[in-house]
Amino acid sequence: MEDFKVPSFSEDLRIVVPPPSAGSGVDAEGASARLRAMRRILTGSAQKISEIQNIQPKSDTLAGQLSEKKVALKRLAASVGMHLDPNWRARLFANLDALMDPEEWAPEFTMPSEKSFSTFLRLVIYLHPTKRPGLGISPTGHFLASWSREDGRVVIESLNDDEVRWVISRTRGDLRESAAGKTKIYRVPDVISPYEPDHLFQDDDKILV
Repeated sequence: MEDFKVPSFSEDLRIVVPPPSAGSGVDAEGASARLRAMRRILTGSAQKISEIQNIQPKSDTLAGQLSEKKVALKRLAASVGMHLDPNWRARLFANLDALMDPEEWAPEFTMPSEKSFSTFLRLVIYLHPTKRPGLGISPTGHFLASWSREDGRVVIESLNDDEVRWVISRTRGDLRESAAGKTKIYRVPDVISPYEPDHLFQDDDKILV
C-alpha cells in the first residue's frame, strides 16, 4: 500500500479550467471510451451502489465498530466485483483491513463512510485505470486514492454522492505546477487534463478493471 501525505483542503476551493477550443474537437476513440465509462456507472450494480447510505455501527467498542464497517465496505466492493480485477479486489480488502486496524486507528477519526467508499469505487470504475491507486482514509472518514510517478502525483478524496476533491502536481524540467479543485467523478478527466495526467493512471500491461 502506497504511503502518502494528504494535503489540507478548503471547503470552498474551486479551480475553473477553460473548456477545449471549438476547433480542437474530440477524437472518436476518446468519445467512445467516455461513453463506455458513463455506461459503467449509470447501469447495473455500479449505479445501484450510488444509493448507499452510511450505517451507524451498533457495537459499543472501537474494534466492533470498525469490524462492522469493514464488513459493510467489503460487501459494497463485492457487489461491483464484475468491474474489478480479482487480484486487485483481494488487495483492496487487505488494505481495508490494514487501514481499519483497531490498534492503529486514531480515536479522533470519524468512522469510514460507505457513501465515500461508493464514490471511490465508482471513480475507479469510471476512470478505468490500469495502475492500482494507493489508498488512505482522511480524519473525516473519506477515502483517498493516490496515483504517482517521479514527475507527477494526483490525490483524489472521495466525498458523498460522486463528489471528489482533487490535488495534482506535475514537474516539467525545473518547473513544478500544481492545482486543486472539487468536482463530480465524471468531470475528473476534463479538469485535470491540462496537466497531461494520463500516464499517472497507467502501468504498462497491468490490469485493474
